[in-house]
Amino acid sequence: MAAVVRAGHPLLERAPLARADAQRAAWVVPPAGSVLCRRVERMFQRASLTPPANVVETAALLFVTRVLERSDMIAVLAEDIARYYATHGIVAMPPLEMDGRMDDFGIITRTDEVYAPAAGVTIEAIRDAAREIYTVAA
Repeated sequence: MAAVVRAGHPLLERAPLARADAQRAAWVVPPAGSVLCRRVERMFQRASLTPPANVVETAALLFVTRVLERSDMIAVLAEDIARYYATHGIVAMPPLEMDGRMDDFGIITRTDEVYAPAAGVTIEAIRDAAREIYTVAA
């Protein structure tokens, strides 16, 4: 994941940008409960900070870019999308270390067949591990 801001944003002048400074800013974040939103929350928690309080939640990329154009908000995007947008001048990437990378994985099963008991145990073990990794501590 990566933080993005509008070109000319004041935070672009700071290097490196402290998480505490970013935490006080207004953010555009993915909807509550999404994996990316949980990653943002965990990033701040690991720094002993509460997640940003001033947030707008959306999954609409066009909305994110329009809000950034008109404000000093920070948004979080998947890193490949952030880099693509930054390369094309749509956003800029502030010097903020975002340590929550997104893992590429999934489970594909056939809905029309019953799988072996061992496969069911394996799938549940993977899901349990994913819940442990991707769930925000209360």
